[in-house]
Amino acid sequence: METRKEILELRERLDKTLACSDLADEGSLRSLVKNQILESSLPGSDQGNIDLIAEARAKEVSNFLEMLDTSGNERPSDIRGPQQKEWKVKQDTDQLRVMYREGPDGTPFHTLLAEGFADGPIDVCTCVSWESGLYRKWFPQYNLPTFKIAQSGCLKKIRIGEEISLIRVKVPWPVSEREALLHYFQFEYLKEDLVIVIMKTVRRYPIWIISVCRHMDLL
Repeated sequence: METRKEILELRERLDKTLACSDLADEGSLRSLVKNQILESSLPGSDQGNIDLIAEARAKEVSNFLEMLDTSGNERPSDIRGPQQKEWKVKQDTDQLRVMYREGPDGTPFHTLLAEGFADGPIDVCTCVSWESGLYRKWFPQYNLPTFKIAQSGCLKKIRIGEEISLIRVKVPWPVSEREALLHYFQFEYLKEDLVIVIMKTVRRYPIWIISVCRHMDLL
């Protein structure tokens, strides 16, 4: 009962954080993202078009925050695109809450949201998703059926809090090994103790990098 109460309090706190004007307003969020990119840039690195990069990352952050907002309140942001439908709860326990919603009208998309809680320091919780090089140390490894992290590690450090990594996994026969290039972006809003890590696959990336990585020991 006490655990359930704590979970409800955490959800309420997150909903209040997501309603902050800094995160809901298009201009404010883009400014926060741009400032973080400028402050986290590596010495001597090519920054490219900061405004375009900040706009793209701000859209990703806004979409992610909108997905986390399961309170039913409309976030007045113009960044995230078409209005999404409401979440429907499919399972809600002390360990996990699973929710579902259909995509915008006219699209074939459906979304599942699995929400859990980790009781630990924020730096440890962040590293679980962020430190790809440590995946083999904590991710469950199975022999039957086979599922193992065969290789994981950083390929390119773009800036502090942003990188491209390679993940390769062994899966049950007759499926061969699967690998993916992942782009990580970390956004911090410490005013409300919010740190998020957005992880997505890289679609258009030079194929030679994948080929070269097959012969590299990334750890």
